[in-house]
Amino acid sequence: MDNLKGKGKTMNRGIILIVPVVILMCCLWGTTAWGTPVTIPYEFVEGESTVVVGSPWVPPEFFSINGQFDLTVDFDLGIASFDLVNATLSGNVWYFETYGQPLPSWTNNLDVLFKMTELESVYVSDTKIDFYFDRNLPMFPDSDIRLSVTFVGDSLNMTGYFSAPVCDGPWYTLNAVTSIVPEPSTILLLCAGILFVRKLYN
Repeated sequence: MDNLKGKGKTMNRGIILIVPVVILMCCLWGTTAWGTPVTIPYEFVEGESTVVVGSPWVPPEFFSINGQFDLTVDFDLGIASFDLVNATLSGNVWYFETYGQPLPSWTNNLDVLFKMTELESVYVSDTKIDFYFDRNLPMFPDSDIRLSVTFVGDSLNMTGYFSAPVCDGPWYTLNAVTSIVPEPSTILLLCAGILFVRKLYN
């Protein structure tokens, strides 16, 4: 009984010692998240991230998304951007870059298709960011790319849309769920804390 009480006290001490570490991590995260700017790495959730290509002439095609990207946000200035987009589709997608292109191009690169690293943020809030890419083709206003991200806990929901700048051309819809990629330093700190508590308990 005394031995169990001793272990219980040791465990309590371990928890008391690790709590300030966790609080410090939260404070540092808060400082980073609301500083200027913050960059957060995300990865696409398998089975919940797709691009759909539709056309008046053929049935819709579904392509899954695999990969990662960085989202950089400056909340103070209201600016956001995508960086280091390394995401691929499950197959090659045909698309038209501009009006008058004689033959379609093909790609399985999400950044190429939706021009993620070229998108400009037009609205930034604590819960949602809207992006826009202007192709400057008045005849085809729907060819401009519209993409939005919504923060849901530690996840990011992403939706996007545009159509090809050709008559009766294909349209492209993006629906994705992404999750934060833990930074190595955070993982190491958490593991160290767990090992520290286990050592005290044993």
